Amino acid sequence: MYFFVLFAGGLGLLAGGLWVMRHGLRQVFSPALAGLLGRLTLTPWRGLLAGAAGAALMQSSTALTLSTVGLVSAEYLTFRQGLGLVLGANIGTCSTVGLLALEPPREVLLALLAAAVLAAALCRRLRPAALAVCGLLAMLTGVQLLSGALAGLTAADTVVTWLAAAGRNPFAGIGGGILLTFLFQSSSAATGLMMAMAGEGAIDLTAAAYGVYGNNIGSCLSSLVVGAAAPLAAKRVAMAHIFLNLAGVMVFFPFTALLVKAAALATNDFAARVAVMHTLFNLISSLAVLPFTRGFASLITLLVPGPKSGA
Repeated sequence: MYFFVLFAGGLGLLAGGLWVMRHGLRQVFSPALAGLLGRLTLTPWRGLLAGAAGAALMQSSTALTLSTVGLVSAEYLTFRQGLGLVLGANIGTCSTVGLLALEPPREVLLALLAAAVLAAALCRRLRPAALAVCGLLAMLTGVQLLSGALAGLTAADTVVTWLAAAGRNPFAGIGGGILLTFLFQSSSAATGLMMAMAGEGAIDLTAAAYGVYGNNIGSCLSSLVVGAAAPLAAKRVAMAHIFLNLAGVMVFFPFTALLVKAAALATNDFAARVAVMHTLFNLISSLAVLPFTRGFASLITLLVPGPKSGA
């Protein structure tokens, strides 16, 4: 019973904290963000930097990608301008996972969380920023609760056998990552759960790497749904997001062992290695496409043909 209380509490704090953090950050930054995007996407490099910053501020690559689809649909941005934002969004979302790698003492987290809740309740001017801080602290607390729950799960030797099998079966690991992302509607939150699992020895780094692949595929679901009903240029933005992540998985798949070794060299913290793999996957995938943005845009145009170029 203790395990289920900790596990449910950790999941609730992780998913709920991410939502609260996004809500607060959107209130703080959204009014200025929308007007800036058009001016910051004149070149692919500027679009990538704007997309990375926007996803970091919104704490969601999905939210920025969907916003980009909306801006392209409204003809505020062209397809190629939107493409730069999508490339950057995959990099910016790594900030959430990097923050989850921090491990302050639980007593400190709870004290800071209580202070942030009081600030949000008592001061209207500080409320958006306080909510963002509350969300981050709730997520960090959730990861610690999950770690405690999974420590008991490992000791009881339940479900760990399936997780170990997922590590040996790449497609099971990828499928698990996809399902986790569907559950949380956030690849960052799903990666946070895998960090907790890895930190307690419930899964190895190879299984986590396949889970990271699955997380990035699962994050494309919203683009698939929204793109289906969008205008032509916006459909192409959604397809670019889907194709980027699928192609990234296909390219990284044969080199998973190298990705695991690179993460091991980067840090001695086992859980933080999952964050490193998530960051490396998204950073390399986006930067590899950036020099060939024109060709990538042409490929997407071929995949999503129409009477207009949308660019």
